[in-house]
Amino acid sequence: MSQQIYGFLYDFVFKYVFGRQQNAVLLSYLLNALLDRPKDNKITVTEITNPFNLKEFAEDKFSIVDVKAKDEAGTLYTIEVQVLSHSMFVERALYYLSKLYSGQIKEGEKYSELRKTIGISIIDFELFDKEKEIHNIYKMLNLKSLEELTDTFELHFVELAKFKIDKPRLLQTRFEKWLHVLKFGDALYGGSQFLPDELKNEEGIIMAFEEMKKVNSDSTMRDIIEARAKASAAIATIKEDEFIKGKVKGMIEGKIEGKIEGKIEGKIEGKIEMAEALIKKGVQLDTIIEVSGLSEDKINEIKDRLIKK
Repeated sequence: MSQQIYGFLYDFVFKYVFGRQQNAVLLSYLLNALLDRPKDNKITVTEITNPFNLKEFAEDKFSIVDVKAKDEAGTLYTIEVQVLSHSMFVERALYYLSKLYSGQIKEGEKYSELRKTIGISIIDFELFDKEKEIHNIYKMLNLKSLEELTDTFELHFVELAKFKIDKPRLLQTRFEKWLHVLKFGDALYGGSQFLPDELKNEEGIIMAFEEMKKVNSDSTMRDIIEARAKASAAIATIKEDEFIKGKVKGMIEGKIEGKIEGKIEGKIEGKIEMAEALIKKGVQLDTIIEVSGLSEDKINEIKDRLIKK
């Protein structure tokens, strides 16, 4: 039985491949493709600010993994891959981006030291069902004039679930080629000789697969990946159970609520019918209030309606 191949969508693999200082150039290739940077305005990553640490992974299989980096212009990046959906994913992404931004300076330091921060989430689920684009970018804008307030914050969401191209010969852009690699990396695994020319010729892709091969060939790293994969599966199962329980609970509560509402409405209708009968017989107001349990205003309202009939 052949060994399972762990692709780029496993956060451990992603961090090993793109989150080590010696692979800063590889992260540069990925960022330039994702952000569609032209050759005369390329991103050059100079520092991985939270470099890959095998010990940290070994000690905490539930840790949140991202790659934080700085380019030669001082711009800060936080990049992550995520396959599990989360009801508060957008808020979570914004929180981590704001932490990266605010963490640049300490109390008393100048705001002029703050640099642009960009958050990129590469996710294998649909986050924005109303958006057709795979790559959606959010900035701070004036809603009336659409003028940008500042370019300090950028949140990028790349939804791989919307990427349907599974034939390399159909790939046209750098962006599409790298998305194909990220999404189907495990299926393409096997060495550079097995890669289609469309992918081999794109800068950085062969290097990325060579790094992925190192992870999959190392028994220690595979053990950590498997432990994290089991932990993720457990979390997904718990979430699914909670979702199902929530639906069942909602259905039960809905039925109970419906029955209660039905009974209440039935009782009110019965009281109104009783009040109508007593009014028609000329029973005094005080007696109708006492017998029906309705308020004086409600009984007067019924009287007016009967007169109009």
